[in-house]
Amino acid sequence: MILVASILVLGFCCGVAATLIARTVARRIGLVDRPDGRRKLQSGPVAVAGGIAVFFAVVFALLIAANLMDPVELAVVSAPQKTLALLVAAFVIAALGLVDDLVSLRARHKIVGQLGAVLILVVPGGFLIEQVTIFGHVMVLGSFAIPVTVFWFLGAINAINLLDGMDGLLGTIGCIIFSTIAFMALAGGHQFEGLVALAMVGALGGFLCFNLPPATVYLGDCGSMLIGLIIAALAISASLKGPAVAILAPSALLVLPLLDTTAAIIRRKLTGRGLAVADRGHLHHEMLRRLLNRWWVLSITTALGVIGAVGALAGAVNDWYAIVSAAIVVLILLTTGLFGIAEVKLIKQRATAYFHVARGKRDTVELSVQLQGDAEWSGLWRQLVTAADELKLQSLRLDVNAPAWHEAFHGRWDRSDSRRDLTAQSSIWKLEIPVYGYDQIIGRLLIAGMETKIPVDDQLAHLSRILHATETILTPPPYPTNDRDQRPAVPAIPIPVSA
Repeated sequence: MILVASILVLGFCCGVAATLIARTVARRIGLVDRPDGRRKLQSGPVAVAGGIAVFFAVVFALLIAANLMDPVELAVVSAPQKTLALLVAAFVIAALGLVDDLVSLRARHKIVGQLGAVLILVVPGGFLIEQVTIFGHVMVLGSFAIPVTVFWFLGAINAINLLDGMDGLLGTIGCIIFSTIAFMALAGGHQFEGLVALAMVGALGGFLCFNLPPATVYLGDCGSMLIGLIIAALAISASLKGPAVAILAPSALLVLPLLDTTAAIIRRKLTGRGLAVADRGHLHHEMLRRLLNRWWVLSITTALGVIGAVGALAGAVNDWYAIVSAAIVVLILLTTGLFGIAEVKLIKQRATAYFHVARGKRDTVELSVQLQGDAEWSGLWRQLVTAADELKLQSLRLDVNAPAWHEAFHGRWDRSDSRRDLTAQSSIWKLEIPVYGYDQIIGRLLIAGMETKIPVDDQLAHLSRILHATETILTPPPYPTNDRDQRPAVPAIPIPVSA
């Protein structure tokens, strides 16, 4: 207990000192996150130096502890290859994140950099998942060991990265996860992993002194990717059951970031958006929109994180405990409406529409979901669909993504034979029109049609009415607001008459 307390105190003190220094330097060199009126809505510039502060805090805490306490020195030097690999990989991922915070790297460049850091751990470091155990059954991965391990690392890094979007959130969740890993590792005799996890808890605790609402310093991609990498690495050894990794325990431990990432993939794929397209549909955004208080969000996510952590610990005895705890977290979020409702609606509507088309009950496929916000998009969408049907259009897409106003809507409408017609006919026209609001694109309308009895100029005249109505509803007030009374009403769209 003295050893544990010493590492925690050293990590905390180093975390406080490193964050103070890093915050000051970041402000002087311009390493700050500035509000942009779209996604970054804080009141002013905030230093993005928490990641580099946590990195140095952990390194110095362990160095000091190793010089003062023999058990720490023995744990660090007993596996020099693993220690060096983790240090180098952590440095690489932190440097990659720091560059991204400075110049905003493209997604593919980040993946390449992440892969480089991961391979350092996997190949020379020996952080490799060679066997997994599920419900007592051991599966030897063989030639799939490296791909599975790399997938585990990349998944954890990016899942944690997506969760970092609110003051104090990732630091708090990180403390819960690392505390659980430390307990599992030390109980299993993996002292090196346990000590690193404890140092991370202390360092994040020191960082949280400046990151709780209202934050004066952010982790940035440097910090979030660093946390994800170290969690993924330590969880491999901490979850060992004999020679195999108990894969369900770390999955329960990471239930919140994994759920958030899964929902983001579903949301973006089913709405036709790119996976790298940012939105405000993440777990913390949705909870904050409904609860309207950061401290409530932090309290609830902390409680949910503890449920996952308890399940992960109990999963060391029986895998069902890990599954049940993860299921409880998901059900709480769904039944309370705090998160996941829009994604469930997307899946349900898509499956229902194509089922009816396959059975010949419908000649159109339609999907519309209010992803965020409470503006009356459904009324506008119904008028758009009616007009599109009258115009004999083939497909219609309305995609709204206005993060600053917490509004997002997706609607798509297709004739069931549109895919065949669009590829077989040469008389097809397509139109994609960005919708602007206060000097930024906040939506797009995509239309596809083919030659009909209605003259093209008449079609375009009707379309101009649709676009006017669309831009009316999409134009927000000159400042972000959650006040429904200040939102524009749904305009009426004249229904065209077929020739």
